Amino acid sequence: MSRSARVSFALMLGIALLAGPPISQGLAALDLETGALPLSGLELVVVEAEGCLYCQIFRRDIAPVYEASDRGKTVPLRYSDVNEVEAGSVRLAAPIDSVPTVLLLKGNTEIGRVPGYVGPENFFHSINRLISRSE
Repeated sequence: MSRSARVSFALMLGIALLAGPPISQGLAALDLETGALPLSGLELVVVEAEGCLYCQIFRRDIAPVYEASDRGKTVPLRYSDVNEVEAGSVRLAAPIDSVPTVLLLKGNTEIGRVPGYVGPENFFHSINRLISRSE
């Protein structure tokens, strides 16, 4: 792809993302204290921050595919603001240093993570590996 084509693509992608609803409208408060756990006891929590471009890309490109998959039905995907997670609702193995970060939880305890936006192929590979090791 030529340099001008890459620049055009990046500009179109930025405009498309900015035209969508702000991420704060899509953030769901995560309440792990009262939320029912799935039968597997595992869940994925996508830790986001308001205004995060890669969080919006994750929601657009990866989340719908994961949620429609068989894995997504057995290990559900939830969303949480980085400030809520860091406030202590989850026992983290390490601080969150990039968003989005996808946490694999058993109960309220982190047992694995995929930090940052890694693209669809790497995301699915990483999540399948983490979940397979945890079941």
